[in-house]
Amino acid sequence: MTRLADFVAGRSLAWLYDAYWVPTVLDVHARALAEPVRAGQRVLDLACGTGIVAGYAAAKAGPAGEVVGLDPTPDLLGAARAKSLPGAPIRWIDGSGEEIPFEESSFDQVLCHQGLQYLTDREKTFAEIARVLRPGGTLHAGVWSSAADQLAFGFVEDSLARHIGPEQKPVHAWSFGGLPELARLAEGAGLSIERLETVARPARFESIQRYVDTQIACAGRTDENGQLAMGLVDLEDERWLPAIDAFAADAHEALAARVQDGVLVAPFVSDELRAAKPR
Repeated sequence: MTRLADFVAGRSLAWLYDAYWVPTVLDVHARALAEPVRAGQRVLDLACGTGIVAGYAAAKAGPAGEVVGLDPTPDLLGAARAKSLPGAPIRWIDGSGEEIPFEESSFDQVLCHQGLQYLTDREKTFAEIARVLRPGGTLHAGVWSSAADQLAFGFVEDSLARHIGPEQKPVHAWSFGGLPELARLAEGAGLSIERLETVARPARFESIQRYVDTQIACAGRTDENGQLAMGLVDLEDERWLPAIDAFAADAHEALAARVQDGVLVAPFVSDELRAAKPR
């Protein structure tokens, strides 16, 4: 087995996601996304993953509120269901943004943290968001900025494409299209834009090598049977070791100046939208 296979050690995508991506990159963005939630509100966490935003939203909404986490990925949704989170009651539902299973005007707020990149029909999803928002309700969404705008990690896209394969360019998570695409979709759904901004917040990894391991091993991929599998490559196949080592060398060169007391501290950059449904 490779060292990355040992890093995974039979753990699920959801476990690795919570253990490595959430505390290092996602948490600071998730907290900010849920900040506008108010006591007693009904909130939809769209593409909820393992429930990080839903948890913060529930704490803000309190016992009088309600939070719904919606996601189509069974492994991630199962991990969310297993959590006990304080605050408002949370319901976890298997579903997608293209067909939100709720009536019109069901929610005060819709939150979507780094999920819009993976939509198959963006226009339909934004129309659905507008439909389920109450008049005056708001959508708060964040999508990762493009590779060119990732101040520290922009090298990743070219490096992965060069060493792992051209299908890694662009990195899917960074492929949404920026603030203009957010604005186009929101306005096309009849929402009024209140905030449209690019924000950099710090990511922290215990080392550059941990970042490399997380990037390679904690990404999901579709295997030859169409099933979700661990890692950008087959971690059991030692033929990938030279490519992984080459990517690691690029990472150490690109990120060495950002190590502080042994810890890698660097910004992940997100394009963010707040848009309201007219009253």
